Amino acid sequence: MAKEYNTKTEITRFDVDWFRIKSACMTTISKIAGSKEPPLEWKKKLLICRHSPIRRGEVSWCWEEIPYAISTHFARHHEGCEKFIGTEREDRTKVPRENRSQMNVVPMEMDANLNALMSISERRLCMCADATTRKYWEAVVEEIRKYSEVVAWAQVPQCVRCGGCVELFGDCKYYENMMQGVSLEDQMNVMKRYDIYNERARQLVLK
Repeated sequence: MAKEYNTKTEITRFDVDWFRIKSACMTTISKIAGSKEPPLEWKKKLLICRHSPIRRGEVSWCWEEIPYAISTHFARHHEGCEKFIGTEREDRTKVPRENRSQMNVVPMEMDANLNALMSISERRLCMCADATTRKYWEAVVEEIRKYSEVVAWAQVPQCVRCGGCVELFGDCKYYENMMQGVSLEDQMNVMKRYDIYNERARQLVLK
């Protein structure tokens, strides 16, 4: 039986100011932003489009314990994010490396802007991703949800964003199974695809 890891995650900084993001948007079209916070639908559209102002939003989090091998999966993400991983150096830990397993846990912190968050989600919420890695990322998304439902809503695997599986070396049927009973017209609507994923996939996460 596979070992269950503690995916406890803590958001250490949540800096998503929609007024600043809206201001940047208006500046790019040579207009002045008003004083009202943008509506929910506008936020969803901007997150889906991934226009540059969303990079003004940033989130930081930490995993108290994450398997070292799993930390390397997140370390591969490099655009718009930064990683800080606990060392396994023998001179620091006093534990010989040969006595360690690649699944020994270490602490890890990350910073990411909103664009980077969604890019990570595309890969790490994918059903072709390592199952343990996926659980650690699902934990991050659920913590983000406590701060912003719309930011969490925008975290989807790449099949949902693209409208079909793009892992062509595998034989994943997740998207097809998820979209059973959904009309082709609704599947062609990217915002509806996000809504369907959030409704159906989150039920599985919360079980």
